[in-house]
Amino acid sequence: MKTTLTLLLFCLTPLVWAQEFGSISGNLTDEEVNNEPLPFANITLKNTNKGTTSDFDGNYEITQVPEGTYTVVFSFVGYETVSIPGVKIKANQTTRLSTGLKSSAAALEEVMITAVKSRDSEVALLLDQKNAIQMQQSIGAEELSRKAVSNVEQGVSKVSGITMVQDRGVFVRGLDDRYNYLLVNGLPLASSDPDFKIIPLSYIATSIVSSVDVLKTFSPNLYSDFAGATFKINTPKAPAKPKTQINFGVNYNTKTTFKDFYTDDASGTELFGYTGDSRALPSEIGDLSYSASPRESGELFSTSWTPKKRKAPLDTRFGITHGQRLFSSDNSNLGMVLSMNFRNSHRAQDGVERTLNSEGTAGQDFTSSTYEYRTQKSALLSLDYNLYEKLDLTFNTIYLQNSSNFIREAYGRNDGFTQLNNRDFFIRDMRYTENQQVNFQLLGKYALDGKRQELHFASAVGLGNNQVPDRRVLRAAGVGEDAEYITTNGINPFKFYQELDNQNFNARVAYRLGLLPTESEEFMGHLEIGYQTDLIAYDFFNKFITAQVNTNNLPALNTNNPQDFFETGFANGFLSYSSTFDPTAKSEITQGIHAGYLQFNRQWEKIVLEAGVRVEKAIREISYREPLDRPDTPFSKIKYDPLDINPSLNIKYSLNELSNLRFTSSITNTRPRLREILPTVYQNGDGNQVIGNPDLLNSTNYNLDIKYEIFPSNAELLAVTAFGKYLKNPIERLARSTSVGYRTFFDNFESAHLYGLEFEMKLNLGNVSKIDQLKPWQFGLNAILMNSKAQADENDPRFAVVTHKERKLQGASNWGLNADLGYQLFDKEQLESKINLIFNTYGKRIYAVGVEGADEIYEKPLNQLDLTWNTQFNKKFGVKLTVRNLLNEETLFTQDPTQNVRFPDRFSNQIERFDQGITFGLNFTYTF
Repeated sequence: MKTTLTLLLFCLTPLVWAQEFGSISGNLTDEEVNNEPLPFANITLKNTNKGTTSDFDGNYEITQVPEGTYTVVFSFVGYETVSIPGVKIKANQTTRLSTGLKSSAAALEEVMITAVKSRDSEVALLLDQKNAIQMQQSIGAEELSRKAVSNVEQGVSKVSGITMVQDRGVFVRGLDDRYNYLLVNGLPLASSDPDFKIIPLSYIATSIVSSVDVLKTFSPNLYSDFAGATFKINTPKAPAKPKTQINFGVNYNTKTTFKDFYTDDASGTELFGYTGDSRALPSEIGDLSYSASPRESGELFSTSWTPKKRKAPLDTRFGITHGQRLFSSDNSNLGMVLSMNFRNSHRAQDGVERTLNSEGTAGQDFTSSTYEYRTQKSALLSLDYNLYEKLDLTFNTIYLQNSSNFIREAYGRNDGFTQLNNRDFFIRDMRYTENQQVNFQLLGKYALDGKRQELHFASAVGLGNNQVPDRRVLRAAGVGEDAEYITTNGINPFKFYQELDNQNFNARVAYRLGLLPTESEEFMGHLEIGYQTDLIAYDFFNKFITAQVNTNNLPALNTNNPQDFFETGFANGFLSYSSTFDPTAKSEITQGIHAGYLQFNRQWEKIVLEAGVRVEKAIREISYREPLDRPDTPFSKIKYDPLDINPSLNIKYSLNELSNLRFTSSITNTRPRLREILPTVYQNGDGNQVIGNPDLLNSTNYNLDIKYEIFPSNAELLAVTAFGKYLKNPIERLARSTSVGYRTFFDNFESAHLYGLEFEMKLNLGNVSKIDQLKPWQFGLNAILMNSKAQADENDPRFAVVTHKERKLQGASNWGLNADLGYQLFDKEQLESKINLIFNTYGKRIYAVGVEGADEIYEKPLNQLDLTWNTQFNKKFGVKLTVRNLLNEETLFTQDPTQNVRFPDRFSNQIERFDQGITFGLNFTYTF
């Protein structure tokens, strides 16, 4: 593959100089605002693949244009298109052509666009990528819409080196969520979920997004906490003309829709993802031990142990977005964007779940079914004020909320439980989870001395909450009407409460000075000095409440309606609720970052250099109690406050007008997820557990990237990147098999390294082949080939339990592939229609590291094929048809034996397997 791509790069390059060429340049202005420069407008030569976009000053230039006569087309979303025919291009000469655009009375395109500095078109973002000093890839609202993407996670999964994994976010170059960082408008947004390092990008609807920048390399003005990527989400600003867009959609899943579905509905508002007080912890149950009488137990809770059965309806989605300028004068304007979105989904899955020892013998062998009803809400209110040439201010309110109503049922052999009497073990886990957060941002830029001196400043306050209220776990011997209530192994049915609150404050200020001015008032160099801070306070609480039995003569338990058993038990006095004091139930974690940085860039004719250093003081303090502490025992404290120095170097060398060679190196850090350091055991109900390690160290990452890129046209790209990383103290997920399941924990391995090649391609097949009939076809390809190794000293006692002291890095695949093929059915004034076929896959990777003789748990490749069909009528009415997961492959985890298989006739290496079904979607938009 590497040889093929190299040959293609070198074959395409000389085609550009095969004829006599001239160029065209000029300036584009905005007639709506006193002929101010209009950046990011499109300039194309009709019936050719030649084009570009205007820069921040409205200037443009198209080079390497074959001699001839052309029609030049100037366009910008929300503005009238201007076509100028008969423009002559002469060899070795530059033709000057300037014009102005005015707003169109017609409704805008499907995507909300900033009238002054829009960056969400594919052409504009590709120009950004070409001109940027750092290595970056971006995806904007235009491309998100074309591929019928509804959330940011689906969008970034189309970027090279990135794969999307169900319920575990995105993997960048084989590195999972732990190694990524998230910025929204340049400011951090703390995750409210302890299991995720960053907010899952699937929570963020694309309607509140203008563009997403994916930065896989480091610059000092970024937080150093990443080795995979920093995702920079940019929200939209107000359009030049008022625009309102309404969208409504439905989804049908072959595995779920119109079939039997189970939910745990505690109140009517949970249909919209808000639980209210119906699941609240009773006030009688405090932090200390508590025992209720049978009668009191029957009155403590309003929730039921019996799930509700119904038919799963169609999934639905609804959103409305409005933007407009509130006022505009000769030197200032105020704009507004308001967007609100809601979507829900129903998913039922069947599969198997097993735990294996080193001989391949299953301690647990379950057939399982899961049912999950999800809701997701996102909202944005943005106000932007511009005092031209002097002050820009933006105030954003961002609201994200999601809920999960989850039921898991499993039954089968479980050797860790004694009271089964040769019957199947049965477990039902009913778990409701709600996450919500609100973030207030103020961003500004003030020009002190024209373009020479600028002051950039921003701050944000965020509040987040994660709660798992009244989770219920029921276990029994047998299934159906004649099951047996289990009272041994200390595993009485239990209720569980978890709540995590976080408060987040962050800010940044930077002074930017232009150096080496030119005659055109541009600067060949810049110096930037800045300060950033990010402070987070977490308050964690959980509570277990068990159902105790005080008789040996229990009636049968009907697992289809266990609520009757509990009501009978409370009424007849043989069941009661109790809760014991748990010293580890409460903990507090504070994390803070104080950072200063210095960054310098210098531009020559063909070389751009950026060098800088960042100094970060990362503070972490954990307050907690040990499992045997008393209620009056003071909290123990673990403090960790390393000082990190993070240098970086970025060099871009322009080989010619169409190609760049890039080099970058840096040192960054990786900090753990909250769950990984929480000193609390999280019970999964079936014997599986997760426990954090408050002594985890941050990883140190040494990064190196080299990239060669060619831009055959303003909408095409060919690129190859070689990268390498060395990780010191990488954080790893380890899994130990116990008598009743797996115990997952976390530790620092000694070191790891990974290296590989990334390929990126965006081509028009007609331009490449010179065949006009193929011009409606677009092809995109992102691929990665990678190798990794994690290793530890065999004599180090910290790694004594690890089975393999040398192996692949946990979470890293050897390869990954994203490809899309698009066909333009129609492209007329009143009708535009395009079909896209999108494919994603990745190589086998380690999900959890094996310990105590057991092998690693592997996640097998999952091939996903999606189809999208977008049609736009009259610039107002749009229809999107999507088919996701056409191949309908199963998700599969495996674990191989490390010793001779004890029972070959019943051996299987499958740990977990489940299917997802095919999802058909239909979405309508109306813009006015």
